[in-house]
Amino acid sequence: MTDERTAAAAGAAENPAPAAPAPAPAAPPAQPAPPVPPAQSAQSAPPIAPAPFGAPAAPAAVRNPYGTLGVIGFALSLLGPLSIAGLVVSIVALVQSKRRGFGNGFALAGIIIAGVGLLVAAVVIAVAVPALVDAAQTCARLGDGVHQIGDATYTCAPGSFSVHHDF
Repeated sequence: MTDERTAAAAGAAENPAPAAPAPAPAAPPAQPAPPVPPAQSAQSAPPIAPAPFGAPAAPAAVRNPYGTLGVIGFALSLLGPLSIAGLVVSIVALVQSKRRGFGNGFALAGIIIAGVGLLVAAVVIAVAVPALVDAAQTCARLGDGVHQIGDATYTCAPGSFSVHHDF
């Protein structure tokens, strides 16, 4: 009997009984895909949360290295005789700021104010110089003393003169 059992076991090992096929796994129910967040542009950065205590602070914003020079040029442009220096300093500040990709409103304002100031000064000089030359030539022709010519009174002295118009 042991031989029969051994033979039956050996036969079963050689010809195994067909097993029932395994059931196919059930497919999970279809779910909609989660919404995709819009892509962030290169210019907008995510907000920076405050650093925890003891952590290094976030880097400071990049400043215009020529901003101070623009303010100096603006201030000089307001100071009459120094407006030429203000114009030069403001132009340098604006050009250097633009080369580095920054704007400089103070430098631009300094250029405008100094330009207008110099234009006004040029007009005043253009009107005053011929009038002063004419008065000096008239005093040289008339000599020292007080002279009345038309509605103008010339007061001529050695080295100086004045003209008063009666209106």
